Amino acid sequence: MSKLMIIGGNSATAGAVETARKMGVETVVVDVNPRAYAKRFADKSYDMDGTDVQAIVQAAREEKVDGVLLGAVEELMGSYLRVCQELRLPCYADKRLFDLFSDKHAFKELCISNDVPSTQGGLYGMDDLDSLKGERFPLIVKPKDSSGSRGIRVCYSPDDLPEAFSSALAYSDCDKVLVERYLTGQEVVAYYAFQDGNPVFLGVCDRYTNHQRASMAQLPTSYIFPSRFTREFIDGGEDEMVKEMFLRSGVRNGVMFLQGFEDGGVLRFYESGYRLNGAQEHYIIAETCGIDAKEMMVRFALGEGMADFDLSSKADPFLHGKMGCKLSVLMNPGRISGFVGLDEIKELDDVVHVNPSYLPGAEVKDVGTLKQIACRFFIVSETKERLKQSIDDVNRLFDVLDDDGRSLLMEPFDTDLILKYYRG
Repeated sequence: MSKLMIIGGNSATAGAVETARKMGVETVVVDVNPRAYAKRFADKSYDMDGTDVQAIVQAAREEKVDGVLLGAVEELMGSYLRVCQELRLPCYADKRLFDLFSDKHAFKELCISNDVPSTQGGLYGMDDLDSLKGERFPLIVKPKDSSGSRGIRVCYSPDDLPEAFSSALAYSDCDKVLVERYLTGQEVVAYYAFQDGNPVFLGVCDRYTNHQRASMAQLPTSYIFPSRFTREFIDGGEDEMVKEMFLRSGVRNGVMFLQGFEDGGVLRFYESGYRLNGAQEHYIIAETCGIDAKEMMVRFALGEGMADFDLSSKADPFLHGKMGCKLSVLMNPGRISGFVGLDEIKELDDVVHVNPSYLPGAEVKDVGTLKQIACRFFIVSETKERLKQSIDDVNRLFDVLDDDGRSLLMEPFDTDLILKYYRG
């Protein structure tokens, strides 16, 4: 039996642990948090800092692991790379590529140099605040090297800039922040897989967000597949431009997502993630197309390549006529006493997976970050009417209660948008 070490044990990584075990692989999860969600699915776990490379290497040698997998944790890319190098085990990219696709500014420059539409913006420091006062607002301020919607603020006037800069810098390892024009078009996320240098377009979805806190990053409430802009993205040549950018960059294996906005008929990308995605779109694509990013990354880590078939032979960005939703139910800060309705929801016909973010007893403190996602539900339906009904059923059944029995949930996704905007 092969043995796999997974670096990072958050809830978004739990699916990769489960998949590896279903493939007959013994799993060892490393995470500093003793209660890390993915640990409950592993054969063995270590309470170990994911940045402590030497400790991880020592544990990996003692366990005699056959491969190392990076969880859905961008901050641990560097550790993952160094551990793989020291153990001489497969790693799907090198430092240059990880830096290129995890640094927001570097990714933006890459898009521009390859004629891939991107958002307008640049790098600024605290000393540059005055130079931004003449810009057209609103602007969005972000850390250039962070993920998970942390440290992001929307500025509607120059008076908002100092606090936004301070917030972004608190989540950054450099003294510059990324300032961009704030777009209000439909958010989108495009997904690609790579097989021995061949980029394969898996699909693009529309990302809907909650707008209760206008000055903070808009947190996702749902991802609807396929995007209503899929045909334009393909026929307009953008997909081919993105693929050519990947080829020129030297990407060979792994999975990647690109986040952007629809703007004037084109998709403008502002951020990428070269790793398993915390949004876990792979459940939707695996259910509809038979391409499972989790399984591919486990295979690659064990030296077996991304897949034993040509990915392009199964990929269909239109999901073979089906529709999907990754429903992210948001919660207000508070201590979680318990969840309501999970067992009933798992029995619904169109629900393919349920992924709680926390265990009862956890306390959510952060505001304006992805830590406010209480649970993710993955739904695949034959028609838009059935998809709407399935989402409504989940929203009706699910709740998160605090110690006083009060609901912690925020406003749910408006499913009428599915009937309004989508075919099928």
